[in-house]
Order: sequence, then C-alpha cells, then structure tokens
Amino acid sequence: MNPLRVAVIGAGHLGKIHARLLGQLPNVELVAVADPSPMAQKQILEQHDVQVISDFRKLLGQIDAAVVATPTRFHHAIAMELLQNSIHTLIEKPITDHPQDAMELVETAEQNHCVLSVGHVEQFNPAIRNAIGKIGIPKFIQASRMSGYTYRSIDIGVVYDLMIHDIDLVNTMFPGELVDCRAAGFSIFGGNEDMAQARLQFSCGGIANLTASRASFTPTREMQLFGTSGFAGVNLVTRTVQSVEVPDWVSQRHFNFLEADPDQQAFVREELFSEVLPRQEESVESNNAILAEQEDWIDTIRNGSPLRNTAINGAVAVDIAAQVLEQIEQHQWSADNASGPLMTPNCLETNETAMPAGLQKARPDAA
Repeated sequence: MNPLRVAVIGAGHLGKIHARLLGQLPNVELVAVADPSPMAQKQILEQHDVQVISDFRKLLGQIDAAVVATPTRFHHAIAMELLQNSIHTLIEKPITDHPQDAMELVETAEQNHCVLSVGHVEQFNPAIRNAIGKIGIPKFIQASRMSGYTYRSIDIGVVYDLMIHDIDLVNTMFPGELVDCRAAGFSIFGGNEDMAQARLQFSCGGIANLTASRASFTPTREMQLFGTSGFAGVNLVTRTVQSVEVPDWVSQRHFNFLEADPDQQAFVREELFSEVLPRQEESVESNNAILAEQEDWIDTIRNGSPLRNTAINGAVAVDIAAQVLEQIEQHQWSADNASGPLMTPNCLETNETAMPAGLQKARPDAA
C-alpha cells in the first residue's frame, strides 16, 4: 500500500500538533508544512524533518490529502482550492465562518469525491461518549466552556472559537432541526463577542443551554446531560463522569415524596445519592482526540468507513452558530444603548497612562 501523502497548511498551535501526529502515523507521509510566516517556518524546521514552504499551491499534484489549520478567515479559500484539485481535506473547526461558504465546501467535496472532515475533537472525547451512554435519550444539556484570553483564534468571537464545540455536540445528540434560538453576548477586548450564552431548542423537543467565555477567572470545560433514564455530569478536562441512573420506582412514581413522614424525609436528605439515586463516579481513560480524529479521517479515505466528523455536521454547526450571533447582535441591553455585543460605546479618546505599563508602547523619542 502506497503511503498517503499529506500536508499541513498553517503552522500555528494546532498545525504543529497535526504535523507531529501525522509524522508518526503508519502508511502516512508528511510531505510538507505550509505557512507564510518565517517565524512559524523556523519553528517547524527546528521540530520536524520535513519540507517547509510558504505557498501551499506548490504542493498541488504532490499530495493526496491536507489538514487546514490556518485562521478561520482563510478556511474557505484554501479548502476550495484543495477540493477542486481532488485533495481530501481535514479543516480545523469551525469549517468556515459563514453558512453559505460551509455548504459550498460540502458540495465541492461531493462533486470531487473527496473526504472532507472537520476538527470537532470533542466527538472523540471518551468521557462524553461514556456519559451519553448512561442517560438514555438526551433531553436537556447544559455546557460551560470558559478560558482566559489566550490570543488564539481572536479573528473570530467566542461563539465560533469555543461554543462551536458544544453546538456541534448537541446538534449530533438531538435529532431534527433547530427551531428556536435565544442568545446574548458582549465584547471586552475587540469587536467580537468574548462572552456568550445561548438557549437552543430542537424539533425533537431537546433543549441546550450553552455558555462560553474567553475572559473567565477559571478555565472550565463541563457538561451536564439529562435524559430519559438518568443524568450525568462530565468534566471534559479531567475526563471524570458522575452519573445517576434513575430507578424505576422513582421514575414511575411508586413512592410519593410529598407525603413522606419525617423519618422518610430525613432518609432522603441523608441518603439521596447513595440509596435513593445512587451516584457513580469514574475516571475515563484519556486518549489523544486529535490523533483519533486523524485516524478516523484517514480510515475513511482508505477504506470508505463511516466518517464521524462529517462536513455536513460541521456546516450545520456553523449555521446554528450564525443564528446565535444574529441573536447576540439583536439583543437590546437597554432603551438608550446600542444592541449587540458592544454594551458600551467605543471611547474616542484613550488615556494611555491608565493602561498597565506592560501594555504601553515605548515612544521613539523616549530617553
């Protein structure tokens, strides 16, 4: 079997990870890493024995597949050129920052018989798969995804940067279409939203409350799932799952909790999660989700196996995210304020002396 010739386009944080992992996969040849930045090229050369170029177009005709790990605003143009040249493509999330562009990529991939995958790595998180298996049919989901300001993906807002992970997850958990979207968000550092909250309702009746922030005190990745037979809480960082399987005698109302005598009430209070709703807690074995994502994509290319992170799911996630952003833009914070993420008007004058010293630029005439 000839090795699959693969390139990585974009040598930022995720591009470096993709390059390292692809270089370790059997029957895969990492042909090159493409990035116009001299600094990024230097870092790749220091870490990998691989060709480094500025323009990915020089690789057309020399590769079978490519990973696109550039800033989001370049995804559509780069992926279109790859797909039109029949190159299988894995695009980091989000697939694009516009629903129409996303669907154009889906259609182009189909026309050129290409496997197009999207980097929603949480689909490969074993803790999430574990939790879903414990609750029956999902009905209500809460997710919180918080971080500090990392200076990564700042060309997009927090909805496309962080919330898109949970949008993709709930979209694949709930059958049917989005029928209602309520959202609000606000900007701190620039023109895009840095905090956002959304309530999504799907045609199956399922509801999701999603919160995302990149200006949070404490990094958080959590999800709570409620279903027809139980509920579970997942810490996506530590990969721990706490779950409760609701007993039949509770779900079928064999005991009337409202008519409990004092002794029974005391028993419920003291033994709620040991005897009444027995709680289980387990740590799920860690995996490398990006590696699993690459292997899934490559297996589909080679063997035609079902692809987990399909392009159409990635496009639907972008469409839902766009509806969230539209609601954020329309939200009116007060009668006399502009709507949208900018709750306060931009200042016309800046008092630089109020900035921390580390943010003040040295003037050319400074002594």
